[in-house]
Amino acid sequence: MRSILVPAVASIALFALVGCGNEGSGDSESGANADVCTQFAAAHDELTALALAGPASADGLDAWTSDKDAAIAKFGPLGENSDGEVKSSIESLVAALPADSLVLTEVDSASGQAFVDNSSAVATACESDGTTITLAEFPLQKF
Repeated sequence: MRSILVPAVASIALFALVGCGNEGSGDSESGANADVCTQFAAAHDELTALALAGPASADGLDAWTSDKDAAIAKFGPLGENSDGEVKSSIESLVAALPADSLVLTEVDSASGQAFVDNSSAVATACESDGTTITLAEFPLQKF
């Protein structure tokens, strides 16, 4: 009886371990994060381009601010559509964004530096998840 019981228990344990090892690592989750990472990079680069361009004129300040706010609004849903470290990194970035997008581009902006640092954390999380993204360099102005 013992000679039958040991292999049976070992087989059940092996199947359980294999099942646990695959849990949470399916292509659907990875694929979802891959899409989110790609969308994050696009939203990041859009905001970076707007920050670099600045307003076309003093009269264009409202339109520029509105465009930056629209670009920033794209980050929120990305966290909701991801999981794991990608999700938590995006949520940290969104939580640290200032209410006024102009603050991101001020000289010595702590919010701007936090955006750069948090964006880097998202890129690292995406790479760890299997999707490498390259982010444009966000303009940080220093005195």
